[in-house]
Amino acid sequence: MQFAHPLVFWFLPLAALPFFWPRGRGSLKRSVGRSAALLACLLALATPTWKGQETSAKLILLLDESPSVDAAAFSSARRTLEGMRDRWDAGPAELVEWGGRRGPATLAAALRLAEGRIPEGGRGAVVLATDGVDDEAGWSEALARYEARGLPIHPIPLASRKNDPRPVGLEVLSELRVGQRATVAVTLVGPVDAATLELEGRGNRLAAMKSLSVEDRRRVVLEFEPSEPGPLTLSARLLVKKSEDPWPADNTLTRTVFVKPPLDVAYLGWRMEKGLEPLARLVGPGFHLHAVDPEGDVETGLRSADLVVVDDLPSRRFPIAGQEALVRAVKERGVGLFVCGGRGSLAPGGYFKSPLEDILPVELTQKEEKRDPSTTLVVIIDTSGSMGGTRVQLAKEVARLAIRRLLPHDKVGIVEFYGAKRWAAPIQPASNVIEIQRAINRLDAGGGTVIMPAIEEAYYGLQNVNTRYKHVLVLTDGGVESGAFEPLLRKMAEKGINVSTVLVGPEAHSEFLVNMANWGKGRFYAVPNRFNLPEVILKRPTSARLPVWKTGAFALRAEGPELFWRGIDRNALPLLDGYLATRMRPAAENLIVTRASSHPVLARWQVGLGRVTVFTSEPAGKGTDSWRKWSGFGPLLARVLARTARDARDDFALEARREGRRVRLVLRATGSAAGLPAGYLVTNGGKRQPLSFIERAPGLFEAAGFADPARDVTVRWGAVGKEPLSGRVLRARRGRISDLQADPARALDLAALARTTGGRVMGGRGGTTASPSVGGGAGATRLHDLAPWFYLAALVLFLGDVIARRLPRSRRLGGTVS
Repeated sequence: MQFAHPLVFWFLPLAALPFFWPRGRGSLKRSVGRSAALLACLLALATPTWKGQETSAKLILLLDESPSVDAAAFSSARRTLEGMRDRWDAGPAELVEWGGRRGPATLAAALRLAEGRIPEGGRGAVVLATDGVDDEAGWSEALARYEARGLPIHPIPLASRKNDPRPVGLEVLSELRVGQRATVAVTLVGPVDAATLELEGRGNRLAAMKSLSVEDRRRVVLEFEPSEPGPLTLSARLLVKKSEDPWPADNTLTRTVFVKPPLDVAYLGWRMEKGLEPLARLVGPGFHLHAVDPEGDVETGLRSADLVVVDDLPSRRFPIAGQEALVRAVKERGVGLFVCGGRGSLAPGGYFKSPLEDILPVELTQKEEKRDPSTTLVVIIDTSGSMGGTRVQLAKEVARLAIRRLLPHDKVGIVEFYGAKRWAAPIQPASNVIEIQRAINRLDAGGGTVIMPAIEEAYYGLQNVNTRYKHVLVLTDGGVESGAFEPLLRKMAEKGINVSTVLVGPEAHSEFLVNMANWGKGRFYAVPNRFNLPEVILKRPTSARLPVWKTGAFALRAEGPELFWRGIDRNALPLLDGYLATRMRPAAENLIVTRASSHPVLARWQVGLGRVTVFTSEPAGKGTDSWRKWSGFGPLLARVLARTARDARDDFALEARREGRRVRLVLRATGSAAGLPAGYLVTNGGKRQPLSFIERAPGLFEAAGFADPARDVTVRWGAVGKEPLSGRVLRARRGRISDLQADPARALDLAALARTTGGRVMGGRGGTTASPSVGGGAGATRLHDLAPWFYLAALVLFLGDVIARRLPRSRRLGGTVS
């Protein structure tokens, strides 16, 4: 025996009170009876229980009353289950009807109810008479409980209602977004001939298909274009002749979906003036285009973008920092990139070997021609006395070699210093070979070594020269005066004048000349003898890129998968008026190429998390004049942009579950920069119910709300401070009519159910008629409540005392009083 409230025993001494109160004469028997009554009351208040073992087996009979069950099959099953209940002698049996106006609403709820009616650890079995059709497939959790307890389920298959054409499935096949074509599939069951299927939303007919014939089952695909973001209730209505449909009440299937807002498109353009508006008109309302300054804060401008359009933007207007921010957005955040061609884009725009070129699906194959830039060379030769002998001859040879590298469009001048300075040959075209050679030949050694005036003379002489490069070449034996050379040479370098030095002769006075070359941003050469004459580098040839913009009338060929071209005639591409010649990268995919040269016109590929597409013509320029007269240009461009944009911008992935009135939500961060979540429920009448999220683990947040279980509820969620929020509609059960619109192909497999739980298929063809077997534990532990018995004993003792006091005194004393 166990007591639920043992503290009551502290009052046990009160049971002895009748022996001491009230005072006066009293019978010992009456005191004992009263004490026993008090003791029984105290024991009853302590709630005593006795643990026993339940050996009987309980049978739960579940009968599917939903409207999808054939009426005759339902009546037969009821009689079968009632007879089974009456014959069950192993314990209690209970018949439960579900799926109708009373009892559990769904099959899963009925299974949970039956499992709960069998005591924990007890023995029992469940007989389930159903057709297996239900609009809520939440059976797995309930069946797991049966498997864990070893309770068998014995199904009795029932026939479903026949000859009832109706929609049983409404599936969204594509992303629902404003302004973009959405695809839905409606599943119909028959039979029916010459029916009409209509799809409605917000009171408008969105799509329709006439003259439908359904023998047993058919899937119909419809397309429409959502016009507003937010929840949208779709209604698929099957219009059938009355003679072919005896139950027209189930011919409309509704489902509430969530329509996303237009794609956010960041537009970067410059050369194509007012190119944003024509592009927006071409692609339609499914894209929200807003301009971003390519020379501003590009990273901030792309923060909310799903797609970036670079339209005929030259690289000089798109700094390297902005290009690198765009590349990071594509690779790391999955932002789509659509690059248009034109005279100011791709190779003509200067993107050759730029950060943007590295992520393009085409190679910028612009041909180049080499050009030799113009140069002015001033040769300063030391003709002091220390340069006597072979040194001055070596200096002349070095000067001749340097001048020989010049072209006719270059210029040259010669300054000699020998204590004073003078122009041996003023600056003149390098084509005056005879004059320059005579000036060199006249040079001879003699005088002092004062180099500073000669360098200053060269500096001033180069001020009025307009060539690409300016170079001063100093030839000396190194024995020069000290002075403020460094400031002068650094100033010359800042002005674009390079100073190189040549140490002539075997002497080791080279440290100062090395410093001069460093200050002047030139080079140092050593010429110890005539066998080591240097090749003085004065300039480097440059390359000029040739134009690659092609104009004309170019025939095109469509490539790529059929799925991409669905709904667009790939053989009707107009002639293209202009494009940029490029070459495909090996891993890229061609969608449109020119027929003659196979140059890519529309190409795409994946880069990191994002997609990049290149259109080598200009959507709003002269290159597509013929295309803008083609009705398919806008839909094609809209499809390209939609397929290039990033798949989803949700910072958090949502898991939602409805449990009666309670709505449980779990958000998982999809990236490290998701931040904290915020959200709300939209319930009846558009009322917002804020949600408070609690972080259970890093990146894992939970919240709960409440909503009418019979109505759909919309969940909006996202990162704090970010708009727009993502959305999803949580479907509610529709009532009795919903089972008629459940897909029979997704009915519960009753044979598999029996095998899983250890039961047997009963009744019908191939089933058994034997008594159902039971399973479970050895027996349920049952607690017997003894409190009522103690209360009864106290009541009997109390009544006995009352009766004893009401008897005549003579009777109580056992005689008469005279």
